[in-house]
Amino acid sequence: MSEFLERIDVVDIDTLHRDYDVDKVIDYVHEGIEAPTGSYPLDLYRKYEAQRWNISDLSFEEDKKDWTDKMTPLQRDTFLRVATGFHHGERQVAVDIMPLIIAAPKDEHKVYMTSQMEDEARHTIFFDRFYREVVGFEATDLMDTLDQSYQYMTETFIGAFGYLAYISDQLRQRPHDKRLLVSAITNYHMWIEGVLALSVMKITLGFCKRNQILPGFHKGFLATTRDESRHVVFGMHLLQELLADDPSLKTAVYDTVVTMLIMGSTYTQPVDYTPLGVERDSVRDILITNLRKKLGMVGLPIPPELERMMQGVQPENAAGG
Repeated sequence: MSEFLERIDVVDIDTLHRDYDVDKVIDYVHEGIEAPTGSYPLDLYRKYEAQRWNISDLSFEEDKKDWTDKMTPLQRDTFLRVATGFHHGERQVAVDIMPLIIAAPKDEHKVYMTSQMEDEARHTIFFDRFYREVVGFEATDLMDTLDQSYQYMTETFIGAFGYLAYISDQLRQRPHDKRLLVSAITNYHMWIEGVLALSVMKITLGFCKRNQILPGFHKGFLATTRDESRHVVFGMHLLQELLADDPSLKTAVYDTVVTMLIMGSTYTQPVDYTPLGVERDSVRDILITNLRKKLGMVGLPIPPELERMMQGVQPENAAGG
């Protein structure tokens, strides 16, 4: 890993916001992946301790002005369509992660994943503040904010997160089933966090950086991206570990990816990304590149049929992650 990327490990979120863009933080996810060692969960836990940030330290005063004065109605609408899936997703993964913690093979895995649960809860509060203080929702509680933002949801959310709810419940009932665990990690860490979430981050944070707007959102969401990098690296390491113990579990990874691609190949609500400065084909390329890199991180080749399915993924998926 380069010295520039190594600094992402240690800088505070003010420096992260000022000196780094989302592409560098996404590179941080993909650089330096190595064969898992017994210490990697606790190494990542120590990173969590060093990188943890407080939502109460963020100010959205400038964001509120930018939202009204510097963004067009189309930009605001598209931004919400892209960001809302992440908002709902953070709440969803926060409540669905517990069966994965229980099913994790080692105590070190469980300890690390408790930090991930806290991250997801913090990210949920981050989005709640953004919708209340910047977008202008008058909500009575977290669920009221989620209910009000639901109008911006696309159906791509239903597939990936509906599957997560299903597979988490199955894992709750059969916590020693390694095939279920591999499927859950593939769905959660590889697809939702490693493909959908990173794609949403690249689109929204790139828009903020290029236009020098929404500084509070950019600071908090870039810090969220760094948090997500720990989650993805943990998940890919754990998949490596599980597949090394039982290579037959590779089929569970492929089967889950195929299921996600089938769900991601259709849509009824088109999303126009051009107000945020991104073309549809670019969004598709972002999604495919992120999936290709995650499969590479766990050492799995891409069979021709899977490659064809990947080419059919729709850009609307980036509005559901």
